[in-house]
Amino acid sequence: MFERYTEKARRVIFFARYEASQFGSPYIETEHLLLGLLRENPALTSKVLPAIGSIEGIRKQIEERTTPREKTSTSVDLPLSNESKRVLAYAAEEAEQLKQKHIGSEHLLLGLLREKNAFAAYLLNSRGLSLERVHEIVSKGLDTGGQAFDIVEIHGHGWDLTYVQSQLLELRKFAWRKRQWKPLDTLVEIQSDRTFFDLTLKDDSGFKFVANGWPREFCSLCHWELNTDGGPEHTAGYTNGREWLCAECYEKLLQPMDKAGE
Repeated sequence: MFERYTEKARRVIFFARYEASQFGSPYIETEHLLLGLLRENPALTSKVLPAIGSIEGIRKQIEERTTPREKTSTSVDLPLSNESKRVLAYAAEEAEQLKQKHIGSEHLLLGLLREKNAFAAYLLNSRGLSLERVHEIVSKGLDTGGQAFDIVEIHGHGWDLTYVQSQLLELRKFAWRKRQWKPLDTLVEIQSDRTFFDLTLKDDSGFKFVANGWPREFCSLCHWELNTDGGPEHTAGYTNGREWLCAECYEKLLQPMDKAGE
């Protein structure tokens, strides 16, 4: 089904499936596709949504609208909702109209906006983003071979250099040290089945302790997954004690800036 999809677009679907499982949804809804898009391609969304706010702001709105359910196992292959199926069909149409062989994350964004009555379209429209505006931006980018702005390569993917540099200015406020990523012990609130990280409440009867309950983390810049299953490139990273950067982002982007400033 996804043969024509770029790697980025496939990762959007992967992240959308993960988001749906975390919400306990039986289907991958359009809002989950939007979260997947925001997570996978911040370079695109930073261009079309300069005032969108954080991913967590979008997530909060989705959480407020979603009935709490027990999380679904990430091993379950959740189906697409009818709205999401139409989004993918629209994305294919957009790629064809733009004479593009492959379906990319930008086409998925256009598809989300074309499904006008869906929650994802509402979230985008309420932040001032229209289908016409995205058409204009995507068309300009594709007219120049997809290189309408300077690109930096991270893990084999092109990222908007302006976006990367703006994020690095914030990340430079912290001290970073190289560490091996290890799963974190967590607590789970018994009543809601939600994850809690403050282990000082370990003896609280309202929580249960889960060893290695948080098995993965994501790079604060490129969202590369840090885990113990994907080999050395996924286990090595840099942390400020709270957030993580993958080794490539730190050593390729942040470290040279620090050395230049010494």
